[in-house]
Amino acid sequence: MNAAGLRRCVEDKEALAAAYNDLSNRSAKECALYERDLERAMESCDDLARENEQLRSRLQQDATVSTFSFISNHYCIYIPDSSAILSNHLEALTAQVQDLQKHNEALKINLNKAEAEVDKLCDDNRVLDEENKRLLCRLEKERQRRSERKQSGSTSTKNKRKSSSLKDGTPVGRAIDFSPVGADSSRHPLSPLPHNSPDYRAHKK
Repeated sequence: MNAAGLRRCVEDKEALAAAYNDLSNRSAKECALYERDLERAMESCDDLARENEQLRSRLQQDATVSTFSFISNHYCIYIPDSSAILSNHLEALTAQVQDLQKHNEALKINLNKAEAEVDKLCDDNRVLDEENKRLLCRLEKERQRRSERKQSGSTSTKNKRKSSSLKDGTPVGRAIDFSPVGADSSRHPLSPLPHNSPDYRAHKK
């Protein structure tokens, strides 16, 4: 994988991490809303339960045997209506409590789902972070390798140029002229000739 591919992969991972952060923030907000609704529902349930207990205790205190007998004897017309009103009120309160309990259960289910989703997103983010670190490490190694190649190439070029200039400047690199220096092509030998040799005699004459 080249540097451009690694860079593109890193950018994709960063985009996924940003999307994860956005989704995590939204999930956190939803969880906060669920918890707030759950607290309100629990408070409503507690209020209704207290009201129900107060009504029951009031009925138990008022509905003594003597009072009930007196009311049944003198106000028999109104007792059924009062009992019906109280019964309807209790039924309505009971229905509200049941609805709130159902709503509470639904909120708990949604909260559990949100927590599971957040856990999954955390795991995905952890995997993405590890992959991102691995890709960044590979990208850094690739950059370092390219830099070393450039440095070695530059050093090799400099050495070649230096070697070429040295060859051009030395006497070895130049063409050696073996032609005679003077107009006379005859030259004396470097070593002395023996006295008895014919060449020595001819040269002496």
